[in-house]
Amino acid sequence: MASSSSSPAFSSQSWNHDVFISFRGEDTRKTFVDHLYTTLVQKGIYTYKDDETLPRGELINPSLMKAIEESQIGVIIFSENYADSSWCLDELAHIMKCKDTRGQIVIPIFYGVDPSEVRKQKQKYGEAFVKHELENKTKVESWRKALVDASNISGWEPKHIANGHESKVIIEIVEKISQRLQLVSPSANANLIGIASRVQSLKTKLQIGSGGVRMIGIWGVGGGGKTTLASSVYEEISRKFDGCCFLENIREKSSKKGLEELQQKILYGVLRDKIVQVERVEEGKHMIKHRLCRRKVLIVLDDVDQLDQLKALAGSHDWFGEGSRIIITTRDVHVISTTAPRVDEIHNISLLNDDEAMELFCKHAPCGHKHKEDYELLSKSVVSYAGGLPLALTVLGCFLCGKDTNEWRSAIARLKDIPDTNIVEKLKISFDGLTPVEKELFLDIACFFRGWYKNGRIMAMLDACGFYPVIGIKVLLEKALITISDGRFDMHDLLQEMGRYIVRGEHPENPEKHSRIWKEEDVLKICAMDATKELDMIKAIRFQCNSYDLVELPSVANLKNLRWIDWRGDLASPFPTNFPPENLCCLILDDISKKRLWRGCKHLPNLKILELVRLSNLIMTPDFDRIPNLERLILRGCQRLKKIHPSIGNLERLIFLSIEFCSGLKIFPPIKRLKKLETLSLSDCPKLFKLSGIQQRMNDLLHLHSNISGKEVGSYKKYSSNFVVTCWTSGDTKIRNPVEDLIDVEECCLEEPCLPRNNNTVLRFFPRGLRKLNLRYCNLGDKDIESAVWEFPNLEELNLKGNHFSRLSFSRWRLPQLKWLDVSWCQLLVELWELPSSIAVVIADYCFSLESFGDISNCKWLWKVSLCGGNKLGPLVGDILLDSMLQGNALEDRFISVNLGYQMIPRGYVSRLFKGTKFTLRLPYDWYNDFSGLLICIVTKARHPRVNIIIRQEVDEDILSVLWQGSSEAPADPKYDGSVSIIGYVSFSSLRHTSLLNSSYNMISFSIDGGHLSGLAANSYVGGELVPWGSKGDEVKTTDCSELFWDKENEDGSNTFTIRQHDSKSSIEILWRPYYTQKVVVKVDVHDDKGKRKVMKAVSSLSGVESITFGVRDKTLTVTGDTDPVFIVGKLKKYCRTEIVTIGTAKGW
Repeated sequence: MASSSSSPAFSSQSWNHDVFISFRGEDTRKTFVDHLYTTLVQKGIYTYKDDETLPRGELINPSLMKAIEESQIGVIIFSENYADSSWCLDELAHIMKCKDTRGQIVIPIFYGVDPSEVRKQKQKYGEAFVKHELENKTKVESWRKALVDASNISGWEPKHIANGHESKVIIEIVEKISQRLQLVSPSANANLIGIASRVQSLKTKLQIGSGGVRMIGIWGVGGGGKTTLASSVYEEISRKFDGCCFLENIREKSSKKGLEELQQKILYGVLRDKIVQVERVEEGKHMIKHRLCRRKVLIVLDDVDQLDQLKALAGSHDWFGEGSRIIITTRDVHVISTTAPRVDEIHNISLLNDDEAMELFCKHAPCGHKHKEDYELLSKSVVSYAGGLPLALTVLGCFLCGKDTNEWRSAIARLKDIPDTNIVEKLKISFDGLTPVEKELFLDIACFFRGWYKNGRIMAMLDACGFYPVIGIKVLLEKALITISDGRFDMHDLLQEMGRYIVRGEHPENPEKHSRIWKEEDVLKICAMDATKELDMIKAIRFQCNSYDLVELPSVANLKNLRWIDWRGDLASPFPTNFPPENLCCLILDDISKKRLWRGCKHLPNLKILELVRLSNLIMTPDFDRIPNLERLILRGCQRLKKIHPSIGNLERLIFLSIEFCSGLKIFPPIKRLKKLETLSLSDCPKLFKLSGIQQRMNDLLHLHSNISGKEVGSYKKYSSNFVVTCWTSGDTKIRNPVEDLIDVEECCLEEPCLPRNNNTVLRFFPRGLRKLNLRYCNLGDKDIESAVWEFPNLEELNLKGNHFSRLSFSRWRLPQLKWLDVSWCQLLVELWELPSSIAVVIADYCFSLESFGDISNCKWLWKVSLCGGNKLGPLVGDILLDSMLQGNALEDRFISVNLGYQMIPRGYVSRLFKGTKFTLRLPYDWYNDFSGLLICIVTKARHPRVNIIIRQEVDEDILSVLWQGSSEAPADPKYDGSVSIIGYVSFSSLRHTSLLNSSYNMISFSIDGGHLSGLAANSYVGGELVPWGSKGDEVKTTDCSELFWDKENEDGSNTFTIRQHDSKSSIEILWRPYYTQKVVVKVDVHDDKGKRKVMKAVSSLSGVESITFGVRDKTLTVTGDTDPVFIVGKLKKYCRTEIVTIGTAKGW
């Protein structure tokens, strides 16, 4: 059936009614029209019918004419006696006029009459016009024309549809009307900036065309656009449902009006039944389920913050009919993800990118023609401050609109100290929903810990303050108040500003009235106050002195509620007698020159954490007898410390004890009573001769790390089942039978030659239940390996780095669960054979003698191989490895990373390589279904290249199908002289496990970051291609053995590939780190610039060094790269006395 008439002028109109029905009352009012009207209303179509909508007593003619003009569709029901009524004919003429002048859609329905009767005015229509010729001569001509025009429009004849079944005919007509409204209805949100791609992403998750009932949650920070997105999608798809309801601001309305009224609104919104009354919540649940379970409905529940709200309004999928969709917006992901009703998918709201943010801001605060450059520069500052948050951009744009540049500068400066209250109050809604303890935890993170790693130390500090951080941090994450980014605490800039604003309260210039002090100038103000000043409000102080001026401690007597102090900087005078205050939970002191902390035995009943770092003149620790609840004690870099008070042995609650770089320490007292000790770490204390007093009664000891210079350390006896032994030594120190009695140990680490030479029996005594075994730098040769008969059914990680064997075959060992193997720096290794089929990651860097890698066709889970630094494997190793890995199970759901070192890129996988550092591909339609992933190949002289891959939406239609962003040269054959070759495979399936995949993305690009290497573009080649399903070997079969995938990737626990979506970007970003990069900090005894230059030059000559920095104040050399720490120390010992301070991961990008 042809579509009804419409006009292009329609798009500019606004309408108060969806449909106007013109009909002859005596023919159809109580039959066809009544049923049609009811069905339209139930469908959510706002319909005008004169006896229903028109208020009694109002003049009919003008009101009806206005109603016709304000209606989007005119439905004309031509019945037998329609033409008898001059009133009906006037309506008809006006409807046809609105069709021509206002773009109104006209739908004729021929009920009991033939269209030709209407067109030619025959039979009843002809008889009627005989009368009209006598009574209304002036109007007859216009009526005749209207009848002809209307009857020429393709309409509906009920007697010829559905065998004349009226109810079925009406359903078809209403469906058609609904479709027409959807096609032409202008959305109120259509012109919103950045909305189109976000609407498309949410619609993809809703799966409108599929069956079943789906619940989708929209989650994110307040002011991020959750309600706007839900409203836009609702407007676009609501016509496809039998009934719809958008329930706004449930958080506020449920507390004011109760859940019963909200249940009633859902029922009325869907059923259009004004008689519905709900007295009790349980009654409302039953009514919603009973009356909507067979209806296809669309319901939006906006701003849900309590589980009882969701249970009362959409308690289960089976409350709603087939095809129904429920959208829930919330700031608290816990509400929609933990218990029934659990949503099918969570849509994480993406904040505006920089371009979108600038467009939105300028929409509300357009730059004038005068001083345009100044306005544009200031606009960038505001956009940066807002961080992509639509609420902030809108509020600030409206505020700054019409103001001059001086006013803009003043406002921007003020925002740094006093954020806009409208923004704060909106963001503060989530904060207000926290418990008092959760509020304290959030404020601590906002004031002190943003950017800090979420590690055991920080968690212990927060726990010591009574914040219960394990559950508290989860709550803050669920409420979108914080995030964990690359292992660090993070949050939106405006949320941090809100937290600090709450702390400063109404007294921003009076730090003594703040609960937390973190600004240096505020700390100095506090320290300068006299002893009579009340400081009871202060709960925590963090001070890091940025100058060499000595500072006085504040009046401790007045800090009665201080629970946490982190003080980094020397003091002008000794600690006061009342230091520290009794309520203190955590005390961290760093870089202080005092000889003692306090005299006598201090009563500190609440102190749980004590960290004394670089107290250079400290001779003896304080007496611990009256610190009964101490749980964590760290002594680091206290070089003149000679004695630890023997009362340390009485700390029955002590869990963590670490003593490092205390070069003057000679005596370590017995610690037999430390029954709860879990971690004991002793390192770089060269005068500490003997470690004693570690007893079997320490049932909770989990980690023992020791590095002492004594002649012998005894064996460790039967500790808890997941006890971890880490031993490394200096000089000729050896460990006698270190693991012989560790029957139930799961992790064992023996480092730097600590095993006796020519003692091949030692390797036989490892416990059978080991899960991790670290034997790096243990001087193992071929005889040691041959003598080892290992049967470890649970072993997953094996580290043999830096040993001296020449052959390693796994055929003699039973290691069925081995996933991770590191044999790097085994410079004599020639053959690596018969890897177990379970292997996932193999690191064989700097194995210069390696000639054979063996057959890996059976290693179906292998996804990462690193061969950097040079070997003798030959040019075909890349083809062999990649062929096999692209046929494995890892292809289905994971990434692949192959570092070929100085070998050549496999020629069979990339047809073209371009000189440069950037490459971009346009993604074809339905790319996420047609292709399994993206293959990336790189040849570069950068020592430790890092690759940034971005999948995004590109709207520029002029971009070429393949765009190479680099030099303008043609594809080139790379030169391999001094270059490394790297291959990566990004599986699109892996993105489906995240909430980030967006089918509207149509561009994928990647770029190389080579650090500070000059001329990187001239020395790099890049290329990429999409890999179709099944194009590399046989089709991969889907497997249910997902537990066989191995997620540990680097020795430091970091990821080779990291997927993330920045708040300010509507794109997926994948960070690829092909190399394991570590940071080694070495203490060097140099006293002048000449010595500094010597040691830096010496280390720079080592292979694998990426960067070197020298710390003048603490005389440390920081080396970043993948260089062996043993080689660094060996090189430096020729020039000065050297000691390793730390070995860790080079964090950051």
